[in-house]
Amino acid sequence: MFGKKTAVVYFSRSGVTKGLVDKFPLEEGDRKIEITPAEPYPKSYFKTLARAKVEIEGGVDVELEHPKQDLGTYEQILIGFPIWFWTCPKVITAFIKENDFQGKTVYPFCTSGGIDITEAVDEIKRNAEGADVKRGKRFRKYSEDALRELLEQ
Repeated sequence: MFGKKTAVVYFSRSGVTKGLVDKFPLEEGDRKIEITPAEPYPKSYFKTLARAKVEIEGGVDVELEHPKQDLGTYEQILIGFPIWFWTCPKVITAFIKENDFQGKTVYPFCTSGGIDITEAVDEIKRNAEGADVKRGKRFRKYSEDALRELLEQ
């Protein structure tokens, strides 16, 4: 379905975003990359929100388990995440800052029941230097039509 060499990069604390990504029809040569913080988020949703709020509002840098990835062979990169405080989690920003997105087409997507992806896309655009960042898409659940809409931007 993707038609180009694609990397699907994602962060999933609770498994919702991972569950979505696992349904994507990857082709030979495509790759999934899960972003993992060096210090895992708490199991408690409320403790995770408290930490996320400090990170986002305080501009805290989050360390990653595997910050650098070889994205050189991929033409398009899908970046998925839950929406936290109207934007992407800081692990997404940390990953983008650590890797070269020059000349890549980036398709942000989020898993959220009701919050729009706009602020998260703006955050990604500010940090993905030299990338063509598309407007993104919010998923409530997987559908091939929704995935096609994301890629046709």
